[in-house]
Amino acid sequence: MSPDQDHRCTVQTKMDGRPYLAFEPSSRVSSSYSNSLFTLDLLPDVSLASAERLCRAINARLQGVSTTVF
Repeated sequence: MSPDQDHRCTVQTKMDGRPYLAFEPSSRVSSSYSNSLFTLDLLPDVSLASAERLCRAINARLQGVSTTVF
């Protein structure tokens, strides 16, 4: 596991069409976090356009993704 791998936020959609945010490796290689995918579930009333705006804002300010295991 390495927090040095660059990740980016992407917009994905559930089977019902609702958007959610996912944090994926910036490159096409598997995540160094045990092939995990980190996601953020959005409120039911969040539109795809709003999710995309949020994603762009996060990526503009995101330095990295890390995890803490207790």
